[in-house]
Amino acid sequence: MKKILLLLLLISSEAYAQTTALDSLWTNPEVEKRIQEGIEANRKGEFTLSFPDAKGTVQIEVTQIKHAFLFGSNIFMLKGFKTAAQNERYETVFKELFNLACVPFYWKTLEPQQGKLRYEAGSPEIYRRPPPDVVLDFCKKNGITPKGHTLVWDNTAHAVPEWLPKDTSKIQPLIDLRIRQLADRYGSTVKTWDVVNEVLKDHPAVPMPPEYPLKAFMTAQRNFPTDTRLFLNEVTTESWQNYHREYTPFNLLINDLKNRGARIDGLGLQFHFFSEPLHHNVVAGKAMKPDELFKALDLYGKHNLPIHVSEITIPALPHTSEGLENQAKLTRNFYRLWFSHPAVESIIWWNVADGTAVAGEDKWRGGFLDENLQPKPAYHALNTLINQEWKTNFNATVSTKSHSFKGFYGDYVVKVTRQGKTTEHTFSIKKDSPKQLAISLN
Repeated sequence: MKKILLLLLLISSEAYAQTTALDSLWTNPEVEKRIQEGIEANRKGEFTLSFPDAKGTVQIEVTQIKHAFLFGSNIFMLKGFKTAAQNERYETVFKELFNLACVPFYWKTLEPQQGKLRYEAGSPEIYRRPPPDVVLDFCKKNGITPKGHTLVWDNTAHAVPEWLPKDTSKIQPLIDLRIRQLADRYGSTVKTWDVVNEVLKDHPAVPMPPEYPLKAFMTAQRNFPTDTRLFLNEVTTESWQNYHREYTPFNLLINDLKNRGARIDGLGLQFHFFSEPLHHNVVAGKAMKPDELFKALDLYGKHNLPIHVSEITIPALPHTSEGLENQAKLTRNFYRLWFSHPAVESIIWWNVADGTAVAGEDKWRGGFLDENLQPKPAYHALNTLINQEWKTNFNATVSTKSHSFKGFYGDYVVKVTRQGKTTEHTFSIKKDSPKQLAISLN
């Protein structure tokens, strides 16, 4: 009995030490100062509502209805649950939190048989792979920005079609054809694409053509409309951990592709914790520390390209209240840091719900909903940030013919009441747009 009590005491002491070390990193005054000042400087703008013909006081109610910043997730489970109630629940939560959806364009499942493409509603069902037309219809109806993922990826499990020839010389024309087909069909509706995925994580079993990443960019920029944004997406280790200042491999890859003519319009940095040692070290405050994340973002920010934290899996391990709270705490800490950095344009969670990951990854319990689509503490962390702390909503009485304020970038509705009459007006706060709206009350 004494041995059991001693073991429990040791486990409890280790957990307390980990929590203390992690908290001390994120409550460091210098870290908190940079985060707070970054959010204030990079995510908010001054705006003035004026009432030139007002006589007396005016009541205003200002409500932010949409973010300019892109908060997103993959949308791989759209229409993919067994019941209508589950599908409705998934869609409701998605719309509540996100204004960006990562749309699956994986070659292996979009064209499972050569020449037979699963674009349209009614296409043969494949788990976690809704037809693009279905997803884009949902996005259009709900004001959600679609992001295409991915044009080229040399992963046999998820991306390389089984029918692809083994002869390297025959593969490049097929890649070029695929890119042209997607550009023709979706070039006007999907304006952001991951062109190549995980270049630095080589899959030697796949005889990819020489220079396939460069050729993919060149083909994409020839065939997609000029206003399409072409992204380079990379794995977690190479994005954040294999840091060697300007000689960081991902940084060298970016420079190499750009120097040889690739038009890279944005960078995707994955953030999956698919390793128990990594997750343990993060919780213990030994990995993915604030200074390390800032160093990586500062380095890639020098390219003056928008950065997407593109695929986020923060495990809820162990599967206890402690693991759930750690997931929520890490979520809040990481999101605040990313949101504060001027180069970051979008933060993209990966799997919305537990039990919906690709085979082999459900063990990480990286959803912010549980298997029953009920909110975990991580959901509340996200919702608090996205829909409360990072939205500007207020009421005011105006007696000076104008009211100035600083609000988060995005779209707004203002209700103006004078002498019992209420009118409604819309406006946006953007970095490069007018900073004032004059409202006539006559």
